Amino acid sequence: MSKSMSRREARRHAFRLIFLLPFSGSEVEELAKVKAAYYEFLSEEESRPKGQGAEYIDRVFWGVFERLEEIDRVIETFLRDWTADRIHKVDLALMRLAIYEMLCEKDVPDAAAINEAVELAKDYGADESPAFINGVLSNISRARARQSDHGHRGQESEAAHSLEAGSDEPGQDDA
Repeated sequence: MSKSMSRREARRHAFRLIFLLPFSGSEVEELAKVKAAYYEFLSEEESRPKGQGAEYIDRVFWGVFERLEEIDRVIETFLRDWTADRIHKVDLALMRLAIYEMLCEKDVPDAAAINEAVELAKDYGADESPAFINGVLSNISRARARQSDHGHRGQESEAAHSLEAGSDEPGQDDA
């Protein structure tokens, strides 16, 4: 990350933008306008992301957007007696971010993605959000580890790995 922005702060910006996805329409142009407006209205204490921080935010934001249905299928697979539409929108945005990182950002270990999502949940979520998010994401991580260790894919392992094919260059498809 650049000297002015840590990965943690870039992740916070990415989370806020991902949170806006359900309220922003589904057209790339609409989302680009929402993203620009978000940056325009940052407080004086929060500088506009630059350099590697901005690159990370763009990659993650557009990557989640491009893979939203797939990410939500992964979430649904690991919910117990819940559906994605019943999850608090903050929790859903945090899980979308963490799952994208776990499956597509090769330099982010699962444990780091989970921990960062839990920490953001403490700031933005409800009282039960950190434990809920930790439980769902930990189950996804364990399923990924089991699949890697044993080379087999059950329904959960298949869902946990469903995004990895073709994810080497997320957000670079629209050239």
